[in-house]
Amino acid sequence: MRRAVLLVGLVAFLAAAAPGAVADPRELVVRVSLAGEVEDGPQAGYYYVAFSTLPGLLVGPTPDGQNWTHYVLFWRGRFFFAGRRTVDLPPQLFRTTLPPEPYNRGAVAPDRRGLLVEVPLRLLQSGQAFQVVKVNAVTADRYNRPVDALGKGVSDTLGFVSFDLGRDVVVTGQAVRGNAPPAYDLTEVQVTLRTP
Repeated sequence: MRRAVLLVGLVAFLAAAAPGAVADPRELVVRVSLAGEVEDGPQAGYYYVAFSTLPGLLVGPTPDGQNWTHYVLFWRGRFFFAGRRTVDLPPQLFRTTLPPEPYNRGAVAPDRRGLLVEVPLRLLQSGQAFQVVKVNAVTADRYNRPVDALGKGVSDTLGFVSFDLGRDVVVTGQAVRGNAPPAYDLTEVQVTLRTP
């Protein structure tokens, strides 16, 4: 009888550990802080939280849209989510999936000086296992031209933060202040791993 219980327990453990057997229940909570208030009127620009699950320490989401595997977008008062890109545009334009889907896991901060988005890790899965998620925040003007990003700004291709799912609980990335209009001037991004 004890052998049968051990065997059943072992089979259950192996099934749970098998790739793709169970979706990861954890989620990333990303807080984006700005120097001024978020704009959401008809002339508003774009606010992106970009993710990359591509392998390689230096392969992260850049301000011009390269290496984005997923993103959350806030534009004109609404949030959207897009998964793996299906359209490759020239590097000077954002590489996006057309069209992104409406997303209900985002909010504007009560003081309007930032955004909060929650992204379940299962939404970031795209066929291959990943241990590190790279995150960047990018603001863009109403023509979708980058205005600011983490690190030193839109020229900083390594300004993203790396979040190790096996080691990190909270990671904070800084941005240079004063290099963009206040509504688009990123000051900080905080990424937290939450287990429901």
